[in-house]
Amino acid sequence: MTQPANPALQRTLMDVPVRVDVVLGEMRMSMEDLMALSPGEVLALEREITEDVEIYVSDRLMARGRLVVADGELGVTLSEIVDERRAA
Repeated sequence: MTQPANPALQRTLMDVPVRVDVVLGEMRMSMEDLMALSPGEVLALEREITEDVEIYVSDRLMARGRLVVADGELGVTLSEIVDERRAA
């Protein structure tokens, strides 16, 4: 990795909170069904386990990847960086 041109700026940016969401799948259900759920119930998502998950940064689609398990921890391996400017 190359050294940043402005280390002070990099340190400042590293303190900025960023929300990262990994979307595993979706499902629709009524509020009644949602309220009737019990702890430990399993919900079937509308996506296959082999399909890519979507990674959003601050509500913006940034990448896609695959779920992995490493040392007992769940993670994501990036397979594609999304450039929304090209898609528009």
